Amino acid sequence: MLLQTLLSIVALFLSLILLVMGNNLLGTVIALRMELEGYRAGIAGTVLAFFSIGFVLGSLFGIHVIRRVGHIRAFAVFGAVAGAVALLHSIHISVIGWGVLRLVLGFCIAGLMLITESWANTRATAETRGKLLATYMVLFYLAASLGQFLIGWGDPATHHLFIVAAILIVVSLIPLSLTRSPAPELEAGERLGILELWRKSALGVAGALFSAIALSAFAAIGPIFAVRSGLDVGQVAAFMGLAILAAMLLQWPIGLLSDFVPRRILILVVIGGSIAAGLVAAWLGDQSILWLYLSVSLFYGLVACIYPLCLALTHDMLVHHQIVPASATMLFSAGLGSVIGPILGGFSVTWLGPPGLFFLTAAALSLLLLLGIRSSLKERDPTVEEQTHCVGVAPVSTTVILELDPRQEDFEAYQDSHPDPLAAETAAETAAETAAETAVDPVESADRK
Repeated sequence: MLLQTLLSIVALFLSLILLVMGNNLLGTVIALRMELEGYRAGIAGTVLAFFSIGFVLGSLFGIHVIRRVGHIRAFAVFGAVAGAVALLHSIHISVIGWGVLRLVLGFCIAGLMLITESWANTRATAETRGKLLATYMVLFYLAASLGQFLIGWGDPATHHLFIVAAILIVVSLIPLSLTRSPAPELEAGERLGILELWRKSALGVAGALFSAIALSAFAAIGPIFAVRSGLDVGQVAAFMGLAILAAMLLQWPIGLLSDFVPRRILILVVIGGSIAAGLVAAWLGDQSILWLYLSVSLFYGLVACIYPLCLALTHDMLVHHQIVPASATMLFSAGLGSVIGPILGGFSVTWLGPPGLFFLTAAALSLLLLLGIRSSLKERDPTVEEQTHCVGVAPVSTTVILELDPRQEDFEAYQDSHPDPLAAETAAETAAETAAETAVDPVESADRK
């Protein structure tokens, strides 16, 4: 039983790694290809934003597809369509065509993430959910970074990188498909009203929105900024990959620090630091590639910490049964930001040149900073002793993964209503084998008589 559970977890994580690598590779390749084709950055950002629209729609409605046809069929359909769409990007090149393809791909990736994360929930126990969530997020960031470094292996002007991305997405279906774990149950998550949550924690809701604007603007337009700053394809790969690695590395120390200092103050410091790092990248990045790598890594790493810090601050303001619905609302707010970011980032580069990307992120984060200062004068913060722990969660998951958050106390009730299918199946097999071994042979019984 332990071995089967371990293998199912390994399969889950392997599927996650391959899927995230393929998707992140494809997103950057498309940005580079649109730059090579001569599209304006504003047009490229608009096209790339359609992925986020599809992802939000998939997070909201993908569950209905899964319920209708079942996990296994939905998993196969989402994966097959995503792989085909990845290949179609290299065959049909147009603004409208790529916009539609990005929309479909976003919906399918959200569906695949829903299924993958629902399997993650069935593998967790009340004692291991925190470790499983932490491992999930570390592997997510590592896979996203590795996907960026793969860009240096090919030429965005050819079909090769599109093919590699499609292969990774399709092959990600294999590990989970080969596990013995039956399909878990999947329920639509509840959300707290956004206005109600705003009244409880305005900085939390705004932090999710504005940090997602900055993160998505960089993820979509960052490759275009790098090319226009004189970087070659290999350097673009390092530019993007190092930034994502920094996001992973800064999560733990900043999250740990937030458990020992007033959280709102730390959020304001992180926002201010990210603004400064972005402006350094805008003004000094073209003078030294080392300065560019360092400033961009610090910028992206700090911005990536804003969402989990704001999530923890919001949890401090709520009772325990509101944590998951509030987290779902903040995830939806981040989804809206991820739609807005690429569009504004692209047009900022079109109108202001490459530094416009970081002028846009500085403007968005400055608004957040002002709101944070204002909210600190109106909202009462809990003491450091009353604060909940900060958990590193990326705003690029679905609501299903929120069930793993160790801060919500309803996890055991959730597990009771969603028993581990593999454990139940294994227990049934063990009981059957025991019954067979202890059963009395009818012939032997007759001889005794």
